[in-house]
Amino acid sequence: MTERFGLLDPEKIMAVLLWATFFCVIFVLQKFAWKPILAGLKQREDYIRKSLADADKIKAELAGIEAAKAKIFDEAKEKANGIIEQSRKTGNELARQIEQRAKQNAEEIITSAHQEIEGERERVRNALKKESVQTAVSLAEKILKENLDTEKNRNLINQAIKDV
Repeated sequence: MTERFGLLDPEKIMAVLLWATFFCVIFVLQKFAWKPILAGLKQREDYIRKSLADADKIKAELAGIEAAKAKIFDEAKEKANGIIEQSRKTGNELARQIEQRAKQNAEEIITSAHQEIEGERERVRNALKKESVQTAVSLAEKILKENLDTEKNRNLINQAIKDV
């Protein structure tokens, strides 16, 4: 038996139909699907590129904001240090003024005390003068009353000195 393969052989018909279906599917896909798919991919690619560009722009802005923040922080720190330094100077100046006033008050008190002491000395001297005058008068009175002899005068003077 000889087998003959003809044009209408089911395997050949299946192959031709397969190829015809394949080309039809490709034509339909190219006509209706490829353009929308490629347009969607292009749109997606553009969106991703725009998003990346926006992200880079935001990063640059963020870096600028960070630099501005650092600058403001440094200025605030510098200002705070200036205020602290000024406060120290003011505190030292006030302490110096208070110390100077205290010294001045102490000197005034010392001067006043010296004057009081000098006045008290003068009063005591005057009191001693009066007392010594009274003692001298009473001695002279005793001497004059008893003006007997020089020996008695000496005894009276020695006794009066012992009493004082």
